[in-house]
Amino acid sequence: MRICMVGTGRMAVSHSRALASLPDVELHTVINPRQEHAEAFRAEHGYARGATSLEAALDDDTFDAVVVTTPNALHAAQTMTALRAGKHVLCEIPLALSLAETVEIGRLGQEHDLRVMVCHTERFEAGRTELRRRVAAGAFHPLQVTARFHMLRRGEIRTEQAHHGWVDSVLWHHGCHTVDGVMDILGPHRARDLCAHLGPAWPSLDAPLDVTLQWRAVSPITGDDALVQVSLSHNAHWGQHDYFVIGLEDTLLADHGVLRNHEGVIAERADGPDRVQLQDAEFVAAVREGRAPAVDVEAVLPTMRILQAAWDVWLTDNGVDKST
Repeated sequence: MRICMVGTGRMAVSHSRALASLPDVELHTVINPRQEHAEAFRAEHGYARGATSLEAALDDDTFDAVVVTTPNALHAAQTMTALRAGKHVLCEIPLALSLAETVEIGRLGQEHDLRVMVCHTERFEAGRTELRRRVAAGAFHPLQVTARFHMLRRGEIRTEQAHHGWVDSVLWHHGCHTVDGVMDILGPHRARDLCAHLGPAWPSLDAPLDVTLQWRAVSPITGDDALVQVSLSHNAHWGQHDYFVIGLEDTLLADHGVLRNHEGVIAERADGPDRVQLQDAEFVAAVREGRAPAVDVEAVLPTMRILQAAWDVWLTDNGVDKST
């Protein structure tokens, strides 16, 4: 399978290493708007060629799949461009910045019989895998889930690997991670009695940096009601990202791939493939086998519905016409 990597930032590095470790996968094309950066990444990671745009790369139609690792606002358009050109897509989260774009991507994938997988990489962590297994096996019945994603991120981002700054979204990016985590633990569901509170706009971004979400979930796995609280912040000087799950049988904390209770660690990653390797191997296998990948568009729709409902609250509260 021949891969086109769109982007040369931190996640492009991770995906390049993961994909290079898989049998019969060729790192074919890498894209950066500046040719010198594309060429530098090509030489460092073993790609056959560099290009300055996805459209230019598609003119030389010699690869099979596209991996989208660009800033959030580009994901949907680049995914749709690749699908229309007949390419399978592995896309970093968020797949899109609206429910409507997400639905359209799903339609295009089905229309062209192509695989689309979204990088909800946390689903491949050992601790989360064990937590999901316990719920699915009926050994653990969640009653409450409190999920947090907190960091300090108040403006343009420019990482060591990134040559172009970009602006993040606490709701659509880290909320996407966190709400999907709840969906993964409880099973995909529609939020009941959803309550969304979004903080004031940060002056340079015209978007909130703090969000809280609450809803009632009926787990399709257990059939039980569970209360959900999600706290998101780009104002936190002390970063946190975890899922505190109170259940009938135990109280569990899933924290960066480790699952523990009050007695200690229950599960953590052992030696072997890391979570990006496991995820990317699933994408490659799904393409080769002609089946839906583990985290396809259908799998992310419940999360995108909640994020869209929360964003609609923000738009309404700030007098923005949602039809534009």
